[in-house]
Amino acid sequence: MGRLTRAAETIAATRDPRHRIDLAGGDELARLAGSFNTMLAELEASAAAQRRLVADASHELRTPLTGLRTTVDLLARDLPPDRRDQAVRTLRAQAAEMTGLVNDLIELARGERVDRAPEAVRLDEVVLHCVRAQRRDRPQARFTTELEPVLVEAVPDRITRAVANLLDNAAKFAPEGEPVEVRLRGTGGAELTVRDHGPGIPEEDLPYVFDRFYRAPSARSLPGSGLGLAIVAQVAEASGAAATAERPEGGGTLMRLTFPEATRPDEDGNPPTETGPDTAPAADE
Repeated sequence: MGRLTRAAETIAATRDPRHRIDLAGGDELARLAGSFNTMLAELEASAAAQRRLVADASHELRTPLTGLRTTVDLLARDLPPDRRDQAVRTLRAQAAEMTGLVNDLIELARGERVDRAPEAVRLDEVVLHCVRAQRRDRPQARFTTELEPVLVEAVPDRITRAVANLLDNAAKFAPEGEPVEVRLRGTGGAELTVRDHGPGIPEEDLPYVFDRFYRAPSARSLPGSGLGLAIVAQVAEASGAAATAERPEGGGTLMRLTFPEATRPDEDGNPPTETGPDTAPAADE
């Protein structure tokens, strides 16, 4: 018990969770020490993740901030009207990029707090809402949908953000005139797939596409923070789902969001009391 007490006092004084308690045996005190070490390991991993996020965010924020300072310096000079207008457009674009990055960082930070209970969400309605928003914001993009009605357990605004990020990512890489194919199946769980016909993700990049701030070489010239797919992965984990990226036959990229548990809604769109009736898929072109 003395070792346990001293370790707790040391950690409280130093705020360093790398300490461990070496206490052999199978009695209650040894099991308590083992649980204490497990807790310390989790705290150490969490602290390391926070340090990485801060370091990565600091690095990513420097580039748009440098651009903003440079453009402001240009505006401070006596520029001709055409160059001044160009500088203003650049400032607006850089400010929008900064806003997107900060919003994504806030979303990631929010996702690490379990302060909202999941509820039954009509995933097909969420997907349809996000597709319509993309069509409004990206009129040059073409989406096709095949959506089965399905209910999943999730936090509504978080799952909406994840679906929106998947669609936005696909639309950025889809060649003009080529469709982004969005399908939702609700048999034996739920599976949402979003497939574009763009250049695809190199095989060596597939394991990293959901990492924070990771951007494949082919995507570094495109707007974005490198956090959109990280948010998808975080929301998926919090919802008991899995997010994966694949190179489908025929080229392009296929993103898959899989929920192991899902139900079909009843005729009123609510969770069934026992076994809800099947309804026809919702198609939207």
